[in-house]
Amino acid sequence: MDSILLVEDKRAMRNMLTTALREDGWEVIPVSTGTDALRKLENASPSVVLSDICLPGEVSGMDVLRESRRLDYAVPVILMTAFGTVDLAVEAMKDGARDFITKPFDLDELLSMVRRYSQSSGTEMVGSSESLKATIRRACKGAETEMNILLLGESGTGKELLARLIHRESARHDGPFVPVNCAAIPPNLLESELFGAEKGAYTGADQTRPGRFEHAQGGTIFLDEVGDLERSLQGKLLRVLQEREYTRVGGGEILHTSARVISASNRDLGFETEEGRFRDDLYFRIGEFPVTISPLRDRAEDIPELARHFLDTSGHERVQITEKAMEKLLSYRWPGNVRQLRSILLRAAALAEGDVLDADALEIEDGEGSRGLLAESARAARDREIQLIRRALRDTGGNRKKAAEMLRVSYRTLLSRLKELEI
Repeated sequence: MDSILLVEDKRAMRNMLTTALREDGWEVIPVSTGTDALRKLENASPSVVLSDICLPGEVSGMDVLRESRRLDYAVPVILMTAFGTVDLAVEAMKDGARDFITKPFDLDELLSMVRRYSQSSGTEMVGSSESLKATIRRACKGAETEMNILLLGESGTGKELLARLIHRESARHDGPFVPVNCAAIPPNLLESELFGAEKGAYTGADQTRPGRFEHAQGGTIFLDEVGDLERSLQGKLLRVLQEREYTRVGGGEILHTSARVISASNRDLGFETEEGRFRDDLYFRIGEFPVTISPLRDRAEDIPELARHFLDTSGHERVQITEKAMEKLLSYRWPGNVRQLRSILLRAAALAEGDVLDADALEIEDGEGSRGLLAESARAARDREIQLIRRALRDTGGNRKKAAEMLRVSYRTLLSRLKELEI
């Protein structure tokens, strides 16, 4: 049963919504303050968060929104607002809220909104291409095992959706699914985020705080952008995978985990290991069962189905895509993949004056996808140059003259590139 975190300080309203949501098939987690909501978010993985924007105490609905986004970027947050705070609700939309509804509201409208956004954030992989079918078949095979799974694919291809599908199809489906974006959390905070921290471990640690591995006990922890982990943390993650144990920051007690680890990266981790930035033993451990997701440009036949899905699950069921608009979608190269397709479609639908979405409404230009790919290639070339220079410096013990000789460039050229590339 899907769960919803309900944050409402007025008892009568909270009780009424709790009853209505339960009758609609939801498991409801009702709380009256933002502080209680933050505690629940630490220990639960709701499918939807429904919160009043104005709450008593120091923690507001905006704070609940930000913490929800930090813990699980994909969980939709719907805010309830009084007429006088509509401007604040609009600002919240810019910060990542999925939608808002103004009090007093029609209960059926609210229930419809909650259903709609819970469906759009589910574990569904949309598409009928042979490429996607093969990916899902392989992922489901991996779900039947207890092996560590590594999802590989460009940004925006749907790696977290696939991770959620694997969790749903596994024997752990009744346990929690705990996502962690390793690239979004500052390196100095990531260790305590993963493994927890004891009281007094650092400034502001006024109580013992469990980490994501504790929250994922009996379920699945999803480490997105695992290639961004610093070397020191890579070793600690390796210990968890090998020994199934870890310690909190500032603590000595050995804790054990039963969580299954799914990792994901948009980097070539094999190359990262060759360059010494990613431990090869960790790479082989997390990649026991690799699954690759093709970019959208390689499965363009999925675009019509995806486009219809995004419109239908975002309140734009009546919007029709013209033939010319679909041709434009199919001819674009989509450097941002499925995420970019969704963003462009929903923006066009929101700005459309009627129920017809024509090619002119799509904010993409002919050749823009190619320029995006060229920009990606330029970035890749820059990254490759940085890697080569760093390897030469490492192999020569930091001697720049010898490194220049190894790279077959002049010493002056190397100094110039070091400055330009900020190495």
